[in-house]
Amino acid sequence: MTRSTDNAIRIDTNCQCCSRNDCWSFLGLPSLVTSLVITLTLTNCATSPSVVLPAALTSQQKMAAIIVLEHDRVLLPAPESLFDYTGREPANRDAAPMPGLIELLRDTDPRVRRRAALAVGRVGLIAGGPSLRDALTDPNPDVRQMSAFALGLLADPEAKESLMLALNDVDPLTRGRSAEALARLNAHEAAPAIGAMVQVVTTEASQVPQDDLTYPQSPEVEAFRMGVTALALLDAYEPLAMAVLSPAGELDVRWWPVAWALQYLADSRSFDPLQQFVQGQGSYAVAFAARGLGALEDSRTVEFLLPLLDRSRYDSHVIVSAVRALTRLTDTRIESALMALMRDPDIDPLVQLEILVAFGERRAANAVDLFLDVLTHPSPSMRIAALRGLASLDEQRFMLALSGLDEDVHWSVRAALADILKSMTPDVAIPRLQVMLNDTDRRVIPSLLSSLVALRVPEVGSTIREMLNDDDVIIRSVAAEQMGILNLSDGVPLLAAAYLASLGEDFSIARISIVDALAEYGGSEAVAALQIALTDDDWRVRVTAANRLLVLDPGPAYRDQVGPAGEVTIEEAIRLSDPVVSPHVYFETDKGTIQIELAVLDAPVSTERFATLAAGGYFDGLPFHEIVAARFLRGGDPRGDGRGGHVLTLPDEIGPNRFLRGTVGVAADTAESGAGQFFVSLAPQPLIDAERTVLGRVVAGMEVVDRLLQWDLVRSTRVWDGISMTGR
Repeated sequence: MTRSTDNAIRIDTNCQCCSRNDCWSFLGLPSLVTSLVITLTLTNCATSPSVVLPAALTSQQKMAAIIVLEHDRVLLPAPESLFDYTGREPANRDAAPMPGLIELLRDTDPRVRRRAALAVGRVGLIAGGPSLRDALTDPNPDVRQMSAFALGLLADPEAKESLMLALNDVDPLTRGRSAEALARLNAHEAAPAIGAMVQVVTTEASQVPQDDLTYPQSPEVEAFRMGVTALALLDAYEPLAMAVLSPAGELDVRWWPVAWALQYLADSRSFDPLQQFVQGQGSYAVAFAARGLGALEDSRTVEFLLPLLDRSRYDSHVIVSAVRALTRLTDTRIESALMALMRDPDIDPLVQLEILVAFGERRAANAVDLFLDVLTHPSPSMRIAALRGLASLDEQRFMLALSGLDEDVHWSVRAALADILKSMTPDVAIPRLQVMLNDTDRRVIPSLLSSLVALRVPEVGSTIREMLNDDDVIIRSVAAEQMGILNLSDGVPLLAAAYLASLGEDFSIARISIVDALAEYGGSEAVAALQIALTDDDWRVRVTAANRLLVLDPGPAYRDQVGPAGEVTIEEAIRLSDPVVSPHVYFETDKGTIQIELAVLDAPVSTERFATLAAGGYFDGLPFHEIVAARFLRGGDPRGDGRGGHVLTLPDEIGPNRFLRGTVGVAADTAESGAGQFFVSLAPQPLIDAERTVLGRVVAGMEVVDRLLQWDLVRSTRVWDGISMTGR
């Protein structure tokens, strides 16, 4: 045995002991143990060198290994996986086996242990649970916090007892993360203990201003936030009330998370604290309380909600929430108040849209003339709301009004019309739908197919069979979904053939839909087709197939056949593991400039790919295709129907950050399906914390975000990487 000039141990492969498998098996152990064992084992070896074992990994290299394994969605690398310890030469022969996440969870560096804990949670394999439970007693509080968070991501049912014990941790944030995880585990038995934990930090939380969006707050206040949210998710009104209300029922804490929790619970006992909130000042707390009062459907709430429509006192967040709340109540004054606000010449267009929607949901007979007038409004969103409102009142009058209108110029209105028609009498709706099948804009077809199937139109099976071979991948995807609903007799062989025909396509959405549809059919033929999907090039297809097979054919270990996702190379991970700056993305929109700072530490892969898309001009010319007032706006879809995206996927990187006003997240309807779409939160959204990937936050231009309307465009995009500005 000799030592080379690069401080690596050289091993003689002519030595008999070195050629045995048990000698090489030590390479998977922690580096200190590895060095010791190799030294003891090779004392009598010859000295001719041929294989080089590197010195201990640096923290950066360990972080890179974590990124690779996390995005492979595995706890251990494949046996043949080699890690280039230098980080400079991808083909370097001086490489060694990559460490596993469980090993890194026991690393000497607490930063590595913390990051490994998060990765185990993100991987989502229950085999990681025992190690995370052990890490709840780690001497470092950061590791304990992240281990609790990761156990929540993992949804490990065996973790309840350990998390309950962690509610008494000396570190407030560990207590809060444990409460958060218990809520994700639906551990209702933990509610009293969580309530007691919240009570301990109530005094600190009571000092926070009502609408304060600062993050992070002090550890005690953050523990309060997490505990209050957990109690709401566990439907635990009593422990929450004991923590935030005085014995006389007065609010001890007026911070907005309490209002959110009370409105989420929708418990009749929350009437008094909610009305205290709406009589206070501010925006978010009042808006949440207004929603809560509406959910109670108590006639007394009208007295507190009607004043919230005053534009001189309240912003659009409060007004929109009040409109939505009043929609659920019956009182003769409501429609008069809404109509008066609708006629205000300075009204926010998004508030105006909410009022129109409210009239439709209330089936307000006195709004017929309003609906008819708005059918020719310049905004497609307003025209859609008017069509839906009119259809909710009177089918005959709706069809009569429709006969007097030319075909709408905007595809989204025609798609919405197709959706509306499925609620009509088949004799009335079917002829119109059949004519619409000739629409030249293919984005209308998915809604048409859904409506044709819902109405069980004669020969709809033939239409679905034809669309299953369409050139448009989204139409094929929807056709597969509808075939699963129809349960056609020849569905399984047709779906299997469509799957094979789509192999090689970068955009895998059609294959995923086919897999789901095959699972709807079930049976041996469907199982055989799903087994083929286990070999798909796209990990998302493979894991979907495995999950469906686990239900249809529980015996085999299908999840073990999925293999790694292969999202990130070692070279890419080394570069991403130690970012120097947080890049900024600039969207030049129809209303002005929006500046976004990317969260590269929390979501290194997704943020880099988002920046790559931005620098390459992907977002240029794309619309903000969905806006929900006081909640979020969404963009990044070339189709504009919410179904499109880019083949460069943004994998899930769920982390502990909060969705507050200005937070930018990956827009995805299902797990691991990010494809370029993003959304910006317009208000706090605790319900999606730890459910969506945070890409970053708007650091300048939220006033621009507030002015954006549906179908406004991103005109150009630039990216600042700390050195230069790229983009168009």
